[in-house]
Amino acid sequence: MSEKQKNRPLQFLIHVIVWGIIAFFPLIFLYSEGDRNIIRFLDFSLPIFFLMVVFYFNYSVLISRYLFNQKVLHFFVVNIVLFTVCLLLLDIIKQYYFDAYLTKLETLKNFPHRAEMRNILLFRDILSMCLTVGLATAIKMTTHWYQSQTEQKEREKLHIESELNNLKHQLNPHFLFNTLNNIYSLISINQENAQNAVHQLSNLIRYVLYESEQPKVPLSKDLTFMANYIQLMRLRLPSHVKLETDIIKADEGILIAPLLFISLVENAFKHGVSPTLPSHISVEIKIIGSNELECKVVNSNFPKPPTDKSGSGIGLKNLRKRLELSYPDNFQLTTEEQGDDFVSVLKLKL
Repeated sequence: MSEKQKNRPLQFLIHVIVWGIIAFFPLIFLYSEGDRNIIRFLDFSLPIFFLMVVFYFNYSVLISRYLFNQKVLHFFVVNIVLFTVCLLLLDIIKQYYFDAYLTKLETLKNFPHRAEMRNILLFRDILSMCLTVGLATAIKMTTHWYQSQTEQKEREKLHIESELNNLKHQLNPHFLFNTLNNIYSLISINQENAQNAVHQLSNLIRYVLYESEQPKVPLSKDLTFMANYIQLMRLRLPSHVKLETDIIKADEGILIAPLLFISLVENAFKHGVSPTLPSHISVEIKIIGSNELECKVVNSNFPKPPTDKSGSGIGLKNLRKRLELSYPDNFQLTTEEQGDDFVSVLKLKL
């Protein structure tokens, strides 16, 4: 059952309560005057029935059909016809069923003549109907905007999930290709290191393809994934690259959205390593206080040329979108150049 269907009973109850209050509001004045004459009450309440007709006809039909389709003239014309029909019916009902009551009112001292009174009530009813149309339009447009925002966020969420699935299926084939080549080279040099590298690679692939399916995963597993990833990337780094890591050992009870740090670390390896010049990468993940997690990545800055479309991951833009969906108002992501370095900092409130 959709959220909209779940809310329908509540919306129906709210409408009944509001219109009930409006319909029985005249009883307050009748009671204060010491008179509960049913004719007087019906005379007060009858226009409310036609206001309900105007409200729901606009809310259910006219606004969606005309205003949302930018047919403003049609909207006004149909409402003018609707007003005319309602006012005529209201006048006919009063003349036929409230004639004696209106005649009695006319004889009261300081009470307007019936013709003058009809003009006053006509003005009141037209003004009330205009306000009712305005209210229906405001409520309908607000509801429409809210639904549009909800649908937009849902589309963004699906898009991010799609991007995350792409990450799972690619985990950068270029990275896998180079890692396998490095492992192949290690076999003849150090079989033990080669075996460890294969084990790390299998753990990494297993985590990305299977364990990260959940909306939240243990922070300890995500950090183990990052450590394995960095160790495998270390295999392909030349000797002039300095790589430093400081990753905490997290409590098993702490949960986090999966694969949030990979974009920052991938970005560092992509832009922070020069084939010939001295380079450095620093990755620090720590917990500040009792509930704040910080990931800080600092790397030498060697931007790729605009024509270079290589790279992997969901990217910094999609990372920000994921954070906005998973941690609204509970994250801070900054990326900036500081001298010759590029610094990325992600802070999360757990």
